[in-house]
Amino acid sequence: MQWLFTGLLIAASAGIATFTGYLLRRLFTTAPGTPDAPAEPVL
Repeated sequence: MQWLFTGLLIAASAGIATFTGYLLRRLFTTAPGTPDAPAEPVL
C-alpha cells in the first residue's frame, strides 16, 4: 500500500511540474493583447 501512495505522490508531482511548465511556456510565447483604451498622445 505504501508503494501506491508513493506512486500517486510522484504522479501528482510530475503533473504539477508539467502544468507549471505549460503555464510558463504560455506566458512567454503568447503575443500581448491589444489595449482597451487608446494611448494618450505625447505632446
